[in-house]
Amino acid sequence: MFKKIRKNFFFQSRITLLPFKKDIKKYNLSFFKDDIIASFSVALLALPQSIAYSLLANLPPQAGIFSAIFGSIFTGVFGSSKHLVAGPSTGVSILIQTTILGILNTYYPNVIGLQRDNLVIMLLMQIVLLIGIFQIFLALFNLGKILQFVSRSVILGYFAGVSVAIVVNQLYYLFGLSINHESSLVFFKIFKLFTHILDTNLLSLAIGLLSIVLLIFFKLKFKKMPGSIITIALITIVVFFLNPLVSKNFKILRLVDLGMESISKFKLTLPAFDIKMINFLIFPSLAIALLSILEVTSISKNLSAKNGQKIRSNQEIFSVGISNLILSFFSIALPVSGSVSRSTLNYEYKAKTRFSSVYSGLFVAIIIFFLWPLVKLIPLSALAAILIVMVPTIIEPKHIKLCFRATKGDGFVFSLTMISCLIFSLDIAFFIGIVISILFYLKRAAVPHLVEYAFDSSGRLIVISPNKLMHRKVRIIGISGELFFAAVELVQNTIRKVMKDPFVEVIILRLNRVYHVDASMCFAILRLYDYLKTTSRYLIISGVTEEVWQIFENAGVVKQLGSENIFTTQETNPQLSTWRAAMRAKDLLEE
Repeated sequence: MFKKIRKNFFFQSRITLLPFKKDIKKYNLSFFKDDIIASFSVALLALPQSIAYSLLANLPPQAGIFSAIFGSIFTGVFGSSKHLVAGPSTGVSILIQTTILGILNTYYPNVIGLQRDNLVIMLLMQIVLLIGIFQIFLALFNLGKILQFVSRSVILGYFAGVSVAIVVNQLYYLFGLSINHESSLVFFKIFKLFTHILDTNLLSLAIGLLSIVLLIFFKLKFKKMPGSIITIALITIVVFFLNPLVSKNFKILRLVDLGMESISKFKLTLPAFDIKMINFLIFPSLAIALLSILEVTSISKNLSAKNGQKIRSNQEIFSVGISNLILSFFSIALPVSGSVSRSTLNYEYKAKTRFSSVYSGLFVAIIIFFLWPLVKLIPLSALAAILIVMVPTIIEPKHIKLCFRATKGDGFVFSLTMISCLIFSLDIAFFIGIVISILFYLKRAAVPHLVEYAFDSSGRLIVISPNKLMHRKVRIIGISGELFFAAVELVQNTIRKVMKDPFVEVIILRLNRVYHVDASMCFAILRLYDYLKTTSRYLIISGVTEEVWQIFENAGVVKQLGSENIFTTQETNPQLSTWRAAMRAKDLLEE
């Protein structure tokens, strides 16, 4: 029952429900020691990060904490990487925030108070559920590969836009501002920030700036120490003694501060299904699911390049999908994605197996269970400082420079994607990036390489230079690339120019480097055949691969042209099929 689940419809996904069996069999005390050390370090980093991500998503701290606990555990159990640590992430958190805020402002503008809090819970649970379903589906059907069409320029542009959005959001907390946003758009928030800058809470700003200084200090001087947790601990102690004196002016991280006091208790419940909600949650949830997949697979592949471990991308996507499906039954929880910082730390501390991720989730739960009264005293500005200091790690400036130096197209794609993040909602911007990538891919793929061949005196097939073209009865047109609908016009225009030559009686299409054709190209070939036939001329095709032959046969091209006029290629002698096609042309001319 628990053997590998194999998808036999269109692809083969190779997902197993017990990926940890081999790790259990070879597990020993030495592995356990290394895993415990690494997992404890990861937990110390995960605690302040998960609370900060909750802040980023405008949710109570439990949302990020539950994600960090159960995301790490279930992704560790069902994944394939021994170093990947999952949980809340910057991009996913900010997408959750903008998605929920956008829906509330658009569809429920008059809902306030406790009713609004309950509505947020319902929206979040359905989003997490849809994300889990999407990811499991994509993993089972091997559809996660569609992200291969997303260029690196789009990814960098998107994360650059997300970085700006993160900084803008956290500046409100850093300056102690409390504004009910009328829009989730970044440029609107920037405008509001500047118009309310005079309302800055100076004490909040001072605590935030002190936190930034401490974080940078630990990052530069004590890289191996958990700077985030130490900074949060020091600032919390200061606030604990300082807050009673200035409680009217200084905001601390209490649930009431976020207006979510009604959900302070942990509970499990079935996700509510609301068809009206699901209709406008589909695309944002799909965007978040794809972003999560993108983060998880990118992190896993980067780590596998360092540790030499073979990663199964579908298994990673499946594990994240299972984690999100389980988290959808929590009353409040952020979706799970990959964490660059925690995964890298797990690797640097030499974790040996997947169980390090599991232990880190357990450690976070233990810390929260015993230290929760102190966690509620963490100031918002200190958490904002953590996220602001983390922004430079999201994207490296040298990668941006590379985009602009490589090609103008890469620089354009980067800029357009980043600008989209600022003027549209982030889920829309993500799909805009994907569309841009696909369009640029199609633009390149839609330009097949066309040359004209001829046999020389020794019988070898050579490329003919355009300035050496002479009137010939048989013209051999070589095509390489993917022949689909976007390439039809270019191929047709090239052949039309050849057909204008009144001396031409036979056209041979050489397709040795073509491995796929679609229906549009098959129609174009049949129309070309009919036109040549009406003018008493002939069409022959050579260099056909087995895949293309099968398509031609299914589309009726073989039947229409006749199998005697279509020649398959041989890898050992790629010129042979064209030579046979030339002999066939000679026979047709002699008839």
